[in-house]
Amino acid sequence: MRRTLLFLLTLLVALSLLADGAFAKRYWHKKGATKKKSEETKPADKKKEKPFAEVIKDYEKIVGLFDFYVDSTENKVYMAIKPDQFDKLYLANITRSAGDGTYFDAGAQAGSFPFMLRRVGKQIQFLVVNLLFRVDSTSTLLSALQRSISHSLFGSTKIASKPDSTGTILIDPAGILVTDLPNVGHYLGTKAKTGLSFDKDNSYFGTIKSFPENSEIDVKLHYKTNKPFSSVTTGSPYSMFLTYHYSLSTIPETDYRPRLADDRIGYFMTQYQDYTDLTMETPYVRFINRWNLKKKDPSAAVSEPVEPIVYWVENTVPEEFREAVAQGIEWWQPAFEKAGFKNAIIARQMPDSVDWDPADVRYNVVRWVVRPGVAYAVGPSRANPFTGEIYDADIRIMADFIRHMYNYAERYVEPLAAGLTPESENWWLPEDNFDYPAGQWQPLCTHGMEMARHAAEALALAGARAGLMDKPELTKKFVHQYIVELVCHEVGHTLGLRHNFKASTIYTREQRCDPAFTARHSVHGSCMEYAPANIAPEGFEQADFFMTIPGPYDFWAIEYGYKPVEATDFWQERDELEQIASRGGSDPYLIYATDEDCFGNSPRAIDPYTAQWDLGADPFEYWTDRIDMSRELWAKVESQFEKPGANYKKLRNVFRYGWGGFISGGTHMARFLGGIEHNRNHVGDGKVPFTPIPAADQKAAMKFLREKVWDADVFHFSPELINKLQPERFPDFKWSVYKMQRIDYPLHAQILAVQARPLYYIYHPITLARLGDIALHYGLNEDVYTMTEIFQDTRRAIWTPEITAPRNSNGFRRNLQRAHLDIIIRLVTDKKLKVPEDARTLARVDLKVLKGAINKALGGSLNTISRGHLEESLARINAALTADLDYKL
Repeated sequence: MRRTLLFLLTLLVALSLLADGAFAKRYWHKKGATKKKSEETKPADKKKEKPFAEVIKDYEKIVGLFDFYVDSTENKVYMAIKPDQFDKLYLANITRSAGDGTYFDAGAQAGSFPFMLRRVGKQIQFLVVNLLFRVDSTSTLLSALQRSISHSLFGSTKIASKPDSTGTILIDPAGILVTDLPNVGHYLGTKAKTGLSFDKDNSYFGTIKSFPENSEIDVKLHYKTNKPFSSVTTGSPYSMFLTYHYSLSTIPETDYRPRLADDRIGYFMTQYQDYTDLTMETPYVRFINRWNLKKKDPSAAVSEPVEPIVYWVENTVPEEFREAVAQGIEWWQPAFEKAGFKNAIIARQMPDSVDWDPADVRYNVVRWVVRPGVAYAVGPSRANPFTGEIYDADIRIMADFIRHMYNYAERYVEPLAAGLTPESENWWLPEDNFDYPAGQWQPLCTHGMEMARHAAEALALAGARAGLMDKPELTKKFVHQYIVELVCHEVGHTLGLRHNFKASTIYTREQRCDPAFTARHSVHGSCMEYAPANIAPEGFEQADFFMTIPGPYDFWAIEYGYKPVEATDFWQERDELEQIASRGGSDPYLIYATDEDCFGNSPRAIDPYTAQWDLGADPFEYWTDRIDMSRELWAKVESQFEKPGANYKKLRNVFRYGWGGFISGGTHMARFLGGIEHNRNHVGDGKVPFTPIPAADQKAAMKFLREKVWDADVFHFSPELINKLQPERFPDFKWSVYKMQRIDYPLHAQILAVQARPLYYIYHPITLARLGDIALHYGLNEDVYTMTEIFQDTRRAIWTPEITAPRNSNGFRRNLQRAHLDIIIRLVTDKKLKVPEDARTLARVDLKVLKGAINKALGGSLNTISRGHLEESLARINAALTADLDYKL
């Protein structure tokens, strides 16, 4: 690969774009030349353009990259465009600086793209430039690429004046910028049927500032509807305002050198297809997104940077949390120091009075945002579209994030919110929505929302333990570490890092419960994980609740992205980066897997060790501990939370947290069945990419499900406790009390949601397809846990002993048996399901075995409901086995 493939010069691309502009001008000239004679002799438009000076008379002039003229009385704005600003590449960065509190939050990055301004007759076009396909400007393919790849129109407006003496013209930028940018008319108006539509008459420009290298523009967008929509944050159910901030800037010329991406380490990327050399193995060129850190003293092993990465803690952050936020920002200092930089990342407190806007791309800000009822945090960044150099990052944290840690369960009007309930014939085949939109590589992160739930569960358990959370300093420590880990995770995204869903598996329980160990090595491998709070099982010492220092993966990832590489050419740099990346194959502490390996813990993920919200090297041990903690919590609910004068809703909320260990544990164990351990190693790194989970571990997972999730006696609660589980009786803004279908606790439905969830994984078509191939992954003398055995063992776990040694069944078991029967009947009778034929065969075997066993069981002594349940099951089995099936596809 030639050097120009990897270190693309901005000049060359600019030349390409200028050539594109020249091509467009020739195109429009040609089109004009084909006009009919009658058209050429038409009289000119009577509405003539006014002189430049006359249009902006008495307007305030704002000088900068683009000059603006503002009449605040009339709320009228003109934008000046100089002749040399046409067909020139700029960057547009859009931020939603103020939301409505219900549908849209504040501080969100709403788009970043290169653009150019183009004059077409009397029209000025604002074009989004497509940089995803590139070619050297000297290549013979340049014109072919230009004809084949299109830019797109962001907006357009007419010229508003004659040019002045310099050739500068005026436009009304409202036609481009004061528009329905977030497409509310479609998403909320049409799709959500709120009727909301863009109201141009009541939309207007806000503050406008302009500087030599950038122009900053606020627009206030109004939306209206004739029918009320559900919102308590807008004041009126007929009206909504949003504020968007445009940063229009030059593309700065720097000495930044792009760094190649490596799939063994997780970075967000700037990528494009290069057509300069068609013989390359891949058309893609991929650069990691990172900041341009340079040493002040290049000869020093550790040096301060020329310019550190500075994050401002916005003055909206509550004072009691500012220290934790700042610590979460500078949490990364040790990793940068090991990579050669001292004080590389700095937290500064934003003063109460400043002359800059947090939406300005020149400032990186951690913002506290109010969106009632929503708890999440997100850390996006913006990078140079040519090189991947990060130049802007803003982190926003919902204010309710802290509140939900204390009372997360109150977000739900039903306790089934975290489960999976059979509500239709397709309940076990939910759609997986874990795809990145094409061309978008921003963080797909639900860390904040889920972290709040897991922290709430952990805090409830800690609160139930006498002597732990009774100590104010421990409560303060928990909350402080919780915020620190949240912030350092989101800062990690803004440094360019992606998730690592395998980092939580590197330490044993004994290590995680050793305060001295966690102080030196942290709780797990990376803050880019989704990991629950580190709550010690009974009998173990409580160590750090969350990560307090970087883990092994964090040090490694920062080294790859930021360590200065003293290379004189591309090949030497590639070799040095390869030496760093290849260490992951032999170092068990540097394991890595990300979103497209985990898919949100869905059946698409083949590796059960790549998971969200697990912790520890031994998942069987960890989930056993978690279930024991659930039982511990339930046992202590009344003694620890039933205080005189307290609302009974507290007991109900805490009771709900106990389901987490069963739901997550059952889900995780089901993923071991047919599982394959996966790594991203390259040739020579060590292990091959795929290693099937040993049959013994899969059988242990089945045993876990049978004994700890499906057994008839797993769940038992005293009537005294159940009769105290009263929900909130006060109405809220949404009158949620009216939405509850049941005021008493729906135990049977909740337990079915817990017990049926593993069936979703076991019988999912992707799992079944993998089970059809799994035997091919094992050597000749290796034990294989086959699809036949899994069908058989699942059936036995759910139906035995009720039909083998006939006995009466409880309601929990009957519900689970019906759910299982629903699935295997569907496998037999629905030929549209895309599952292996062997799975259909085994489902039919299950039905025939159940038919024989139920017939025998009906000869025993059973109570009315147990007998009726078996008779109904038998009738359904007979109907399925005798159904007139259409085998034609």
